[in-house]
Amino acid sequence: MAADEPKTIKFQLMLSEAEAKAIDDWGFENRIRSRAEAIRRLCAAALELDSRANRIDFNLGRVDSATGRFAQKVKAVTENTRTAALTNERIAEGARVFLDRVSEQVADLTLDLDVVLGAVLAMRTASSIEEATEKLRQNRQAIQAVTESLAAERERARAERERLRYVDFQGAGKRIEEAMKASETRIDEAEDVIFDAIKQWIEETKTRKAQREQEDAELETRREEARKARAAARDKSNDQAAD
Repeated sequence: MAADEPKTIKFQLMLSEAEAKAIDDWGFENRIRSRAEAIRRLCAAALELDSRANRIDFNLGRVDSATGRFAQKVKAVTENTRTAALTNERIAEGARVFLDRVSEQVADLTLDLDVVLGAVLAMRTASSIEEATEKLRQNRQAIQAVTESLAAERERARAERERLRYVDFQGAGKRIEEAMKASETRIDEAEDVIFDAIKQWIEETKTRKAQREQEDAELETRREEARKARAAARDKSNDQAAD
């Protein structure tokens, strides 16, 4: 809606006494000069809310779904991982992924709610419907810029997480510390010791990454087999119920 668009459309609107009173009270509380102006502003705010309602509902569903998936992952890891240490490590990794996803979803919700609340505040506080419409336009532009920036940052973060998956940087520090203590070398003469420790850590990290990727593939295979078994059991139960 353009701020300077002329108001040329007329139509009759029937209201109950309660509806008219609610509109008049809202207009009075927000110092809006007429019932027609109050109705225009309320319609604009409602349209802005409606334009975001599906996204808000979708993102709320994503948060709920992510919570359920994390609980399922913990259960699957606990049942299918061989050692307690590896179980804890995988649960911690899953928790990090879960936190990243939920943080993204909450950020999306926050942006959508900011648009909706911005619309309501603009309609309440602007001196005219034209000023309110301009505030809405500016708010949408600002939210769009933030959304695009967030999308680029999320893509960079996803690529970084995948690139550094299974890399234990604390292990590098521990390896250097152990090498320095074992060699009894002065820090100003320790280049070769440190380089050797880092090379050894890199080789260990490569081996660890390959092992973890193989273990993850095996775990996913077991999960798929379990899903197929559950589906087959449901189909058999449905067939028996049909008979």
